[in-house]
Amino acid sequence: MRLSYQTRQALGVTCIVALTVIALSLVYLAAQAHTLLAESELRGRMLANATYQRAFTLVRSRETAAADLQADAGLRAILLSAIGFAENVTYATITDVDDKALVHSSPTLEGTLVPPQASLEQLLAGGPYTQLRGVWEQRNYEVTQPLLLGDERFGSIRIGVSTVLIWAGLKQALKPIAAVAAAAIVLATAVSWLMARRFLRPIHVLQSGIARLGQGEEDVRLDLPDEDFKDLGTSFNALSQSVSTIRSQLVEQARRAESVVERLEDAVAIVGPHGEVVFANAAMKALLPAIEPGQALAATVAASHPCRQIVEQALSLRASRGPEMADLPAAHGEGRSQQQLMAHPIADPARGLVGVMLVARNVGALSQLQTMLRYSRKLASLNRLLAGVAHEVKNPLNAMTIHLELLRQKLGRRAPIAVAAGGAPPTEPAPTEALMSHVSIIGDEIRRLDHVVQGFLRFSRPEELQLEPVGVLALLQDIVDVVRPQAGQQGIDVEVEGTDAVAVQVDRAMVRQALLNLALNAIDAMPAGGRLSLRARPVDEQQVQIEIADTGVGIKPEHLGRIFDLYFTTREQGSGIGLSMVYRTVQLHDGTIEVESTPGRGSTFRMRLPHA
Repeated sequence: MRLSYQTRQALGVTCIVALTVIALSLVYLAAQAHTLLAESELRGRMLANATYQRAFTLVRSRETAAADLQADAGLRAILLSAIGFAENVTYATITDVDDKALVHSSPTLEGTLVPPQASLEQLLAGGPYTQLRGVWEQRNYEVTQPLLLGDERFGSIRIGVSTVLIWAGLKQALKPIAAVAAAAIVLATAVSWLMARRFLRPIHVLQSGIARLGQGEEDVRLDLPDEDFKDLGTSFNALSQSVSTIRSQLVEQARRAESVVERLEDAVAIVGPHGEVVFANAAMKALLPAIEPGQALAATVAASHPCRQIVEQALSLRASRGPEMADLPAAHGEGRSQQQLMAHPIADPARGLVGVMLVARNVGALSQLQTMLRYSRKLASLNRLLAGVAHEVKNPLNAMTIHLELLRQKLGRRAPIAVAAGGAPPTEPAPTEALMSHVSIIGDEIRRLDHVVQGFLRFSRPEELQLEPVGVLALLQDIVDVVRPQAGQQGIDVEVEGTDAVAVQVDRAMVRQALLNLALNAIDAMPAGGRLSLRARPVDEQQVQIEIADTGVGIKPEHLGRIFDLYFTTREQGSGIGLSMVYRTVQLHDGTIEVESTPGRGSTFRMRLPHA
């Protein structure tokens, strides 16, 4: 049974008072015992001295000592009177060196062996505990006085002192002490109980309020009339309001989180540490129709089912499992689906493992979505390509139209004059130089159109990839060997970072050409020298990142969004095809490419390709 705080406080005060009373009583008893023992030792010492004085005058030699002592009536009278001199003196005797009684207060014991008893003087020299224990044992102690004949000891005077009467006296003195102690304990209990009720009432009220808060009650208010506790009540009310607000926010956040998880396309379930299902969203219920929160997973899912197996492994090993691929029946009975299963333990620092989160992802649907996304990206790229081609074709056509019109006008400029005068048309031709300039421009624009069309055909021509594992470090080193002479002429330092273990699954020739284009562009961006860095590292199990960075002039922010467009270039002699071919190569390998540039500080191209 659990005692209340009030009861425990009252019992605590009572115990403290009781221990104090007992300690004081023991101190008093120890002092009394010491006093009584000291008095007994003093009386025994007086008797021993009196006996010694009488015996000293009687003994003439060692051989006649026994006869001299036994024959003296005065000595016997002293020994007999010792019994009545003090109530706790039990005997008085003179023994020889062998502890045989020469003279004894009980004549019948003369000539017998008297075993020596503990010394009363040594008992007095001990501590309070030793003295109380000696009294409690109720035994005989002795006061001893040696008898000397010259310098030689021939016997001892021994006065026996019993602690029986001392113990009886202590018990008698203990009765009023016990009565006072009992009264003090009862009074202390009553006072502590009343004080506990008086001073602990606010604590009980607080405890009740905290319990109500713990049970979920909102906006708990306490009324503590005592002036000393009014501030405490105000603080609690503020705390209650804060807790209610936080609880409402947590409930709302939990509701939103559950709503989000419920609407996830991934199937999610939470399984407790003992295998019971705690939560399952709609996607998981569609994937495992028998699963039900509150029931054991083992009761609703077969032992051979991959979902149950991966959860049991995570619970057993207390470690994440997966991803694992499993071919499972699709939701709503629509055939089968390829699911990626993962199980992650949920741990709490205080309680340890509290469950496992099971996630099932429909990678078949995800693959279809990724395919559609790649297709849409290619369509967007094609739209940009067609827009660029249309723009490049339109400009030469406009120029050709203008110059054809000028040529037509110059060839027929005299005809209108002759017709107006009624005469014959003029016969002299227009200047040859003027006519040939227009013809030359028209020819240039036709060649420009041919260049545009050839570039478009090369860019849009279907490519059959020859995929193979290619070591990235060796590929980068090959690029460096090609560009190092040109880089050296421009004072450019070239560095390569990577490991032999990193490889990509690509068409070597296409990727090599794309990387070479990026490296050459970087060198062209550093006419005054700089540093060209080629780095490779794995991003994850699916992708490898190749990075080409320079410290050149950089790219203007307004140009960053167009650098991969066909025919876009910022150089006078540029074709605008190189970076477009790089972008196309990356797309054909289902990779990504991004650029980061700061004008005046350089550019960094990051290409991600499939891991081999």
